[in-house]
Amino acid sequence: MELILPQFGLFFWSTLIFLVFVWLLRKYAWKPILAALDAREKRIAEALAAAEKARQEMEALRSQQEKLQLEAAQEREKILMQAQKMRDEIIEQARVEARKQAEGILWATHQQIQQQREKFIREMQSYAVQLALEIARRILQEHFEDPEKARAYAEKLVDEIRLN
Repeated sequence: MELILPQFGLFFWSTLIFLVFVWLLRKYAWKPILAALDAREKRIAEALAAAEKARQEMEALRSQQEKLQLEAAQEREKILMQAQKMRDEIIEQARVEARKQAEGILWATHQQIQQQREKFIREMQSYAVQLALEIARRILQEHFEDPEKARAYAEKLVDEIRLN
């Protein structure tokens, strides 16, 4: 039955270390992580606002283009065929250019969002690793400050290895 139930000391120290770890995470890690997430959300919202602005500008250009087409329809009777052809070319060029600019803005925004996301993930992974290493270092440093404890622990490990 002793093999199934853990000893009280092991349970106590495991619980204590876990609670210290949770406390350290709450005190030092969660606030920066949440702040970084909020900043990221803000940057994404700004990027979406920029994309929406680009879409609105495109709508304005589209409505302006429709106005130009109405004016061109009124002037069609007065202008020669050559002027009509030039007007159609200018309108088409403006439409193509506006579409290219809008697509370029949307693509750049998408790329920027993707890069920021990847950067954030790398930073969070790095921060988590650093935090885990720092916690492990502090726990081991505290545990092995006393040479007697260190020697006793080493002997215990040697005995356990011999038994296995």
